[in-house]
Amino acid sequence: MPSLCRVFRCAIVPCLVAMLPAGCSGILDGIYDAPVADTAFRPGFSVPEAGGVENRLTLRLDVRDYDKWVFVDLHRLLIDTRPVPDGLTGEWDGRSVWTRYRVLGSRYEWLKERPVDAQETPAQWDLAVHHFDVRTNGGAVARTALASMDLLPERVADLDAEPFVADAWTDRQCIVDLSGMFDRNIWYQASFVNPVLTEWVRMDLSTPPPRYEASRRVYLLRMADGTLAAMRLRSYMSEAGTKGFLTIDVRYPYE
Repeated sequence: MPSLCRVFRCAIVPCLVAMLPAGCSGILDGIYDAPVADTAFRPGFSVPEAGGVENRLTLRLDVRDYDKWVFVDLHRLLIDTRPVPDGLTGEWDGRSVWTRYRVLGSRYEWLKERPVDAQETPAQWDLAVHHFDVRTNGGAVARTALASMDLLPERVADLDAEPFVADAWTDRQCIVDLSGMFDRNIWYQASFVNPVLTEWVRMDLSTPPPRYEASRRVYLLRMADGTLAAMRLRSYMSEAGTKGFLTIDVRYPYE
């Protein structure tokens, strides 16, 4: 006998959708955390106007999709997007995989994996964002206790921060396929991820649809060449309330 949850999914939900009036067609949008269009959001860097503080920037990123990484070059104020590889077209590097887990609260039950190509990256970049996951290019991140960029001291030497933490390889952080979410079966891309900066948005998969919580903290990014940037995620939604649109306050360079 099928479970009540499966009966509800397969029978009741489609009926509810069919019965909705045209004005309510979006009431179940996002139940699978699918990307939603929002044409008003403009990704890119906003630099200070004349008379503003030179090293204070605003970075806006569209990271709704699970099938791409957005690469940020803070040195040159450039943004580049690369797709997540979903197949193997050449020689396997021995570790690039998609891994499927059954997620049971905080427990991950390994199901299967399949090899894929290595993630393509630009020639120059400092950090990359996949939905809310973040990796650095040979850098490290430190957490501060500050909840506002306005509280940053003028000099980084006067900033009290926790120890810097480098990226770590994981096969159960970067979600690439949520279609099995109601059965708690989720595909992940194995990737380097910075465990400190990635906490700026916590994603709770214990019950679908996913729930989110932002840390609101200021983080210190140390890049591969030793230069520093202070960062705080101001919002993970657009002005219209669509998740996956990041607005990030940046102080770079921070010396």
